[in-house]
Amino acid sequence: MKRYVDNGLSSLELLKPEIWVCCPKCEHLAKIKETTIASTQKIEVICTYCSYRKKLEHYRSISYDFVNYYFNLNSNIEEWAGACKIAINKKCLNCKEGKYKFEKDYTRKSIIPRYINVECNFCIKIQAFDHSQFEITKLMANKIGADPYYHFPLYLTTPVRQGLICAFNPQHLQILKNYIQADLRERKYPNYNKSYFSRLPDWIKSARNRKEIVKALLRLEQMATTIQPSTNK
Repeated sequence: MKRYVDNGLSSLELLKPEIWVCCPKCEHLAKIKETTIASTQKIEVICTYCSYRKKLEHYRSISYDFVNYYFNLNSNIEEWAGACKIAINKKCLNCKEGKYKFEKDYTRKSIIPRYINVECNFCIKIQAFDHSQFEITKLMANKIGADPYYHFPLYLTTPVRQGLICAFNPQHLQILKNYIQADLRERKYPNYNKSYFSRLPDWIKSARNRKEIVKALLRLEQMATTIQPSTNK
């Protein structure tokens, strides 16, 4: 029996060391890489086949949070009307032992309630919080089959009946394959909803679709191992 233990692997960890995308010029494999030279970080997309090479904007240098992939809206909340995430993490002043914790995504900023009632996780007292007391962050729209930062089409993608199977790189592909092939899947991470595997669609995790998805992953493995090395660099 194959066993897989989810230790809380996040989607961001799967983006390292590089993201495999389709070159916008020739549609062959290109790689988004982050390098550090003399304490200066640089991000480039480099094609492994043609001469395409482009420096990309480093999101940490502007108002994006490259790591968590959202805008902080507490200073400019009026500028955004799309999907938002609400987070509350406040110490309870009543019992001084517990905390008020709350996280929820909203498809539009306009549907966020004026007040949110949260229960202390220790003394069970309920307190109402308004928008001045919780963190509001902008959720970026992830396009299926594209890298989450620059929206280049992912190279390692293949369709199945239920949808699209994607991988950021060969390491991601191997991790996903190990998870899908496991007969027993265990979680050892307290916040299940932040794990990469907890966010996968149900059809990918279903044992009913396992054979078909494994075949798709093997096709992607074949793609990854038969890529011709670059001759123009």
